[in-house]
Amino acid sequence: MTEPAITAERRTSKQSDDSRVTLAHIMSEHDTNLYGTIHGGVVMKLIDDAAAAAAGRHADGPAVTVAVDSMSFLAPVRAGDLLSVDAELERAGRTSMTVGVRVRAERWNASGPTSEVATARLAFVAIDAEGRPRPVPALETAADPADGPAAS
Repeated sequence: MTEPAITAERRTSKQSDDSRVTLAHIMSEHDTNLYGTIHGGVVMKLIDDAAAAAAGRHADGPAVTVAVDSMSFLAPVRAGDLLSVDAELERAGRTSMTVGVRVRAERWNASGPTSEVATARLAFVAIDAEGRPRPVPALETAADPADGPAAS
C-alpha cells in the first residue's frame, strides 16, 4: 500500500467528524478467559484498532500508537455481545494526536439496551515512509473561526 503524496492541497485543519470511526465486532467463545468473560486484551486490541484508524484518517496516512494514556474497564463483556468501539480525535499537535475511545456492548441477536463497557485515551504519532514523525493537520474546535463568523 502506498502513502498518499503530500501536495499543496493537503488540508491544514480537520474536524473530529472527519476521522470518527466505529468498529463493530461480535465476541465469541474463543475470546473468553477462565471466568467466562472476554479477555481484556481482546477488548484492548479492538480499542487500538479503532483508535489507529481514526488517527490515520486524521493524519492522511500511517500513525503508530505511542502511549495508552488511560484505559478503564467498566463492565464485563460476554461471548455473544456485539461491541461497538467508537474512536474520535480529541487533540492534534504537530506530529501527535490523542484519540478518545468508548466501547458499548449489546446482545448480538436482540434489540435492547446498550451499556458502556470500556473507555480509553491513546496517543499516536504520524509517521512517514521511513518511520519518522511527520506533521498532521490541526484539529478544528467549535471556537475556531472556520466554524462561522465571530460574535460581536
